[in-house]
Amino acid sequence: MQIKKFLVVFLVSIFMFCELSQAAQNPTSTTLKQGIYNISAEHKGYYRNIKLITPDKPVTIIILDSNGAQIFFARLSNEKEQLKVGPIEIGETLIITGDGEISVIH
Repeated sequence: MQIKKFLVVFLVSIFMFCELSQAAQNPTSTTLKQGIYNISAEHKGYYRNIKLITPDKPVTIIILDSNGAQIFFARLSNEKEQLKVGPIEIGETLIITGDGEISVIH
């Protein structure tokens, strides 16, 4: 009887005091077309990868800070090219011009 109590207390304490590892988050992507996008606060401090997904339709990417100053400018014309942008700050704005589409990988 005491062995059963000991095992129950032991197993409960193991589950209560042990750290469980978190599963790695799978990367997701968002497809964006020409437009002006406010970057949400959930991206703060992270780097994002940007890739052109429409062949033969180049795009220009501009990122403005919260004061309206340009902090990033790039032209993507090759779908094999990938950009790493960041770290993202609160209040930044993403501007996309051109006929193509881009994928922002989170």
